[in-house]
Amino acid sequence: MIFSQHIEIPSYLCDIDDRLHTWAAVRVCQEVTEHHGNATGIGFYKLLERNHAWVITRSLYNIYRMPNAFEAIDLNTWSRGNNGLIAMRDYRMTGAHDEQLLTGTSYWAMIDMTSRRVVRLTDEIVGYENHDILATEHATLDKIKLPDMSADAPALQTPASFAMLDHTRHVNNSEYIKLIFDVLHEKGLDTHQPFTLELNFNLESRLGEMLTIHHRQVDDVHYLQVDNPRALSVSARVTPLK
Repeated sequence: MIFSQHIEIPSYLCDIDDRLHTWAAVRVCQEVTEHHGNATGIGFYKLLERNHAWVITRSLYNIYRMPNAFEAIDLNTWSRGNNGLIAMRDYRMTGAHDEQLLTGTSYWAMIDMTSRRVVRLTDEIVGYENHDILATEHATLDKIKLPDMSADAPALQTPASFAMLDHTRHVNNSEYIKLIFDVLHEKGLDTHQPFTLELNFNLESRLGEMLTIHHRQVDDVHYLQVDNPRALSVSARVTPLK
């Protein structure tokens, strides 16, 4: 089914202009995903009984306008099915008079919490209702191809703190977005203008690991990579939405 929540935007999730932070918009999408999972028997605590959990692997968000503090929105989410290993999920956020605020699509994998290996969804999800409806223009999400940033000085470095971790015991995806937009603010990105945010989550980061963020702008496209000491953790691309 298409799952819907009516939400009033809390001011504590908003920026200096009283608009919803980008990281918070993604976190709200995560939250409605969890509520939908709970309603359909595949939420975090139900899966934990089998020592399994969902992790996000790729996502794309078209952000047309961030809602203001205390603004009422509707957030819809639905499953677009799976290929056996990856489940596809879309989002649509609307304001008054059905104004389109955000659309998104995402890939999710189910992992074993002990081994951290991917679990086959065909063994875990049976008879789940899917909808072949695209919230964005992307039926599939391709791997982000980053420019070479090896010669660039880091734009930001910070250790993965306890506050960044979520209940899967690794840095939550929205925490990377906080760091990315700290860098983009310094680089002069105008987030009042519509943009597309794409993310690839390649390797989880653990408590205490140093996170190093590199940035490269090519024309009007911003590329970012977040490394931990073991490998590339996150790839990101921010593009003006025209």
